[in-house]
Formats: sequence, C-alpha cells, structure tokens
Amino acid sequence: MVIAFDFDWTVACGGWPDITKAKLNKVVANWLKKRKRMGDQLVMWTCRENFFGDNFDKCEGADGIDRSTCKYLDEAVEFCRKNGIAVDNVNMAIGERQGDVGIRYGRKIMAKFYLDDSAVPFNPRSKFASVFWWIFLKLVDIRLSTMVI
Repeated sequence: MVIAFDFDWTVACGGWPDITKAKLNKVVANWLKKRKRMGDQLVMWTCRENFFGDNFDKCEGADGIDRSTCKYLDEAVEFCRKNGIAVDNVNMAIGERQGDVGIRYGRKIMAKFYLDDSAVPFNPRSKFASVFWWIFLKLVDIRLSTMVI
C-alpha cells in the first residue's frame, strides 16, 4: 500500500521555515516506520520546495546566489532520513521520476492513504496532540486493515 504523508505539523512540528527548530512527532514517525516494516511504500507529499518562498527567481537559474537558503525540501528529506523514516519518493508518485511527463504523471500523488495535519479531526498544535495522534492512528490502522489493496 502507498501512504502519502505531509511533513510540516505531521512529521515535524514547529519547523517552518527553519528546520533546526522542528521537533519530531514521534507518534507519527513511529507509525510511518511501522507501516514501512509492514511493506507499505511512503511518499512525502509536502508544499516544501527548494526555493525561497516568493523569491523563486533568487534560487532558480540565477548565478552567484547563496543556494543554502533554498533547501527547504532537501532539509525535510534529510530530517526524515536522520529520524529513520525511509521515504520511497518525494512529491511524486511511486515509479515517477523527475522530468517524467504524460497522462500517467502529475501533481497528484497516487496513494491509498493520505496523512496530513490539515485533515485530522483535532488541532495538531495543541499540547495534547501526541495523544490525539496516537488515538487517530490506532483508528487508521483498524480502517487500513479492512481495506482491499
């Protein structure tokens, strides 16, 4: 099964745009690692990109710029790697590669399940968020165990 997951406020809490301030959401991270061990494929599906917000021109195609300020997506991938979350693809469907075009590929990630802080029935920024995440993911496991793959 393919699981697509968001990064900010799902895996990492409080790290936008400075990832050094992010804290790992251990409940979600452990759940993703468990699903990976069960044979699921993981796609990080995030709005993070390697550019500096509204100043896209400053990071793409310009000579003599400091690209170290333009690595938001790379930092998120590295954050996951350092915390033991092995992603199979980032912002692309399984099997898709950078530059692929055609009717098979697009911005929609093909997945059986999407995990995003914007879609959970609680405030992921509350002080009780880890408890809510734990309960929510237990219910998700029950639902996923009944899905036909």
